[in-house]
Amino acid sequence: MDIAQLLQDRWGLVATHLEELTGGMNSEAWSAAVDGRRVVLKSVDAGDGGFTPGLELAARLSDAGLVTGRPVPSDAGRLVERVDGRQVGVLDFVDGEPLTQADATEIGELLGRVHGLSREPAGEVKDWLQLVTQLDPWLDLEPWIRPAVEGAMDGVRRFESLTWAGLHGDPAPEAFLRQADGTVGLIDWGAAMHGPVLYDLASAVMYVGGPAAVVPAYLGERPELRAEVEGGLDAFLQVRYAVQAGYFAWRCSNDVRAGIADAAENRKGLEDARRALGL
Repeated sequence: MDIAQLLQDRWGLVATHLEELTGGMNSEAWSAAVDGRRVVLKSVDAGDGGFTPGLELAARLSDAGLVTGRPVPSDAGRLVERVDGRQVGVLDFVDGEPLTQADATEIGELLGRVHGLSREPAGEVKDWLQLVTQLDPWLDLEPWIRPAVEGAMDGVRRFESLTWAGLHGDPAPEAFLRQADGTVGLIDWGAAMHGPVLYDLASAVMYVGGPAAVVPAYLGERPELRAEVEGGLDAFLQVRYAVQAGYFAWRCSNDVRAGIADAAENRKGLEDARRALGL
């Protein structure tokens, strides 16, 4: 894929400098200097169903005043172009210092704001659980995986009334960037989905190492969700760990090494999920 030519042909952008970005576990990305500013060209598999919804959500939240890495429409007016069997998008580059686990309060606050701005009508939990069931072919890699995953799904099927929104899907601390003026942006919307807000909150809890700071900060923005969080967060944490288990089972089974230096990192991810599930 000729990145400079692609930018010119599909977006009318002339790149004066290109740099490949590393670290993405499910995508490829390049930073480009164009017309005195920086953009990021991101490429994912053709079958990645979260890419277009993620760019649409990033644009929606940008319109509401958040820093998201807003997508740049192509000359044809599309957020996503298909090139060489891949989906490709161009985003505004967001500079800033990645947050860490120590910034759990800011993570919780911004996630609460995101969910308030992206609230959507509730869907069916059984349909949303396709997030997990799509990993079914790889759940027999080790004997503990399938029972743990099925138990986690059973734990959330009992909920009849949940708050739904457009979710980030993978709110790790490094996706939150502190700007020069102190505000915090949220980037990397490739895992976005329509789902229960408890899943995003559970993901944040997983990444920061516990609920102590992130949950009170989240509820500071969404106090009306206190009962829902208290009654459902633990169950959604189990689902989040189940997703980790299925995801790393898939990576191990197919020897997927994107974003890592050694296959042992996939095995570590699977083992971390097992421990998180209490097994």
